[in-house]
Amino acid sequence: MLSTLAGMLAGLGLFFVGLWTLTENLKLASGRRMRQAFQKYTRRPAQGFAWGILTGAVAQSLTAIVFIQVGMISAGLLTVRAAIPMLAGANVGSSMLVFLSTIDLRIAVLVALGISGIALTQSRHEAIKPFAHGFFGLGLLFLGIQFIQSNAAPLVDQPWIREYLTGSSESFILVFIVAAVCGFLTQSVSAVTILAISLALAGVLSTDLTILTIYGSQLGSGLATLVLSSGLRGSVRQIAWLQIYLTNIFGTTLFVVFWVLESWYGIPLVKALLQSLSDDISRQMAYLYLVLCGPMVVGLFFLPLIERTLNAVAPPSQTEKDAQPNYINKIPLADIEGALNACEREQTRLMNYIARFYNITDGSETGHTLDSMSESYRLLATELDYYLDDLGYQRLSPEQYGRLNRIAFRQRVLRSLAELTEECMPLLNHNVEASPGMTRFANLVGTGLQTTVLTAQSAHVDGQSRDLQRLSHMVGDRSEILDQLRHAYLTRHAVDAGEERMRVVRLTVVAERMFWALDMLRKTLTSQFTAPVLKN
Repeated sequence: MLSTLAGMLAGLGLFFVGLWTLTENLKLASGRRMRQAFQKYTRRPAQGFAWGILTGAVAQSLTAIVFIQVGMISAGLLTVRAAIPMLAGANVGSSMLVFLSTIDLRIAVLVALGISGIALTQSRHEAIKPFAHGFFGLGLLFLGIQFIQSNAAPLVDQPWIREYLTGSSESFILVFIVAAVCGFLTQSVSAVTILAISLALAGVLSTDLTILTIYGSQLGSGLATLVLSSGLRGSVRQIAWLQIYLTNIFGTTLFVVFWVLESWYGIPLVKALLQSLSDDISRQMAYLYLVLCGPMVVGLFFLPLIERTLNAVAPPSQTEKDAQPNYINKIPLADIEGALNACEREQTRLMNYIARFYNITDGSETGHTLDSMSESYRLLATELDYYLDDLGYQRLSPEQYGRLNRIAFRQRVLRSLAELTEECMPLLNHNVEASPGMTRFANLVGTGLQTTVLTAQSAHVDGQSRDLQRLSHMVGDRSEILDQLRHAYLTRHAVDAGEERMRVVRLTVVAERMFWALDMLRKTLTSQFTAPVLKN
C-alpha cells in the first residue's frame, strides 16, 4: 500500500511538472506561423471536432487532453471557442480505446521522452528547443498519468473492491460509489470501462451493474479533473469546467436518471437502445461509452450560450483583462499609419505597467501582485510582438519601415526594462528585514529609480521636449554615483551579514543596467535614434 501511494504521488508530481513544462514552452514556441496554423485549422467547429477525435483516439485520457488544451489556451495558440469543439471531438475519439483496448501508449511515451531529451541536450538549434521542451513536458504529463494509473491498478484489483463489485442488486449505490473512486484514482473512464466489460463477460457483473460502474467512473474521473484544475485561474479553467460539469456531472446525472426510469418504471431508454444495437454485452458497453459523449456533442449546437455561461462562472482574471490589447486589435494591418500609432499607444501601456511595479512595492497598488503584474505585462508584450511581426509583412514605405524599426527596437528595450524591474523589486522590498542603513540605502536607490521611471513614463506619454530633456540628465552612465553610494554604505555601516552585503551589490548592479536601458528608451523617443536610410 505504501509503495502504491508513493507511486501515485510520483505520478502527480510528474503530471504537474509535465503540464508546467508543456505550457511554458508552448508559450515560447507559439510564433506567428504556429498561431496562424492553429487559427486556420480550428476556425470552423467541424474542423476542431475532427482534430479532437484524432487527439482523443491517440491520447486515451480526457484528463490529459483537458490540460493540454489549457496549456494551448495559456500560450495563445487556441481560443476557448475553438477548444470546445475539439474537446467534444476528444470525448468521441477517446471511446475508441474501448473498441480498441489493445492500444498501449507506454512505448510511444518513452520514445518521445528519449528523443526530446536527446534533442534538448545535444541539439545546437535554438529554434527547436521550445518544441523539444514541449514534447518532453507532454511525455512527462502522460508518464505521470501512467504512474497514477499503474499504481492505482492494484487498488482496483483488491479483493474487497471486487467483492463490492460482485454484490447483489441491492448494492447498486455501493457499486456506483466504488466505481467513482476507481475513476478518481485512475483518471481514466476507459480503463474502468474495460475492467467492467471483462467482469461482465466473466459473469461477475450484471448488465445493470456494468452500466452503473461506467457511470460511476465517469463521475469519479470528473472529480479528479476538478481537483487537478483547482489551481487554474481566469478563463483557462473554462475548458476544464466545461468537461467537468457538462460531461462528468450533468451527463452522469442525466444517464443515471434514465437508468432509474428504465429499470424501475420500464420506460425504454438507454438499455433498449444498446440492445437494439448489439446482442454482445461488450459491444453494448462500448456503445454506451460513446453515448455518454452526447451532452458534449449536443452542446456544440449551443456554442454562444455555453460561451456566455462559461464567462459568467469562470470570468477572465484581472491579469487577463489587463493583458488584453486596447488598440492593435481595432486597427487592420492594411491601415499602416493607424497600426503604427496603435503600436505606440500599446507601448505606452507597457511603460505604465513598469511604473506600477513600484506601487506594488510600496503597497499602493491594489488588485495586483508582482507576479500577476509581470504576467499581464508579458502577455500584452507578446501580443504586441505578434502584431509587429505581422505588420512587417505589409507593404511599407521606407519611412514607415524606419518608424517600425524604432518601435520594434523600443519593444526590445521595454522588455529588457521590465525584466530588470522584476529583478529589482525584491531587492527594494520594504518588508524584508534589514538594518536601518540597508533600509535607507534601498529607499535612496528605489526613489532614484522610481523618479527616473516616472519621468520616462511622462516623456513616453506626452513626448514633450521638457520631459525628454529632464530624462537625458537622469539616465546614462551612473556607475560612478552608484559606486559612491555603495562605498559609503559599506564603510559607514559595519555589516556582518553577507546576504545583506550581496543585496547592496546586486541592487547597484541592477540599478546601473536600468539607467542604461532607460537611456536607450529615451533615444527611441527622440530624433537621436533613426533607422538607416535605404538607398536605391
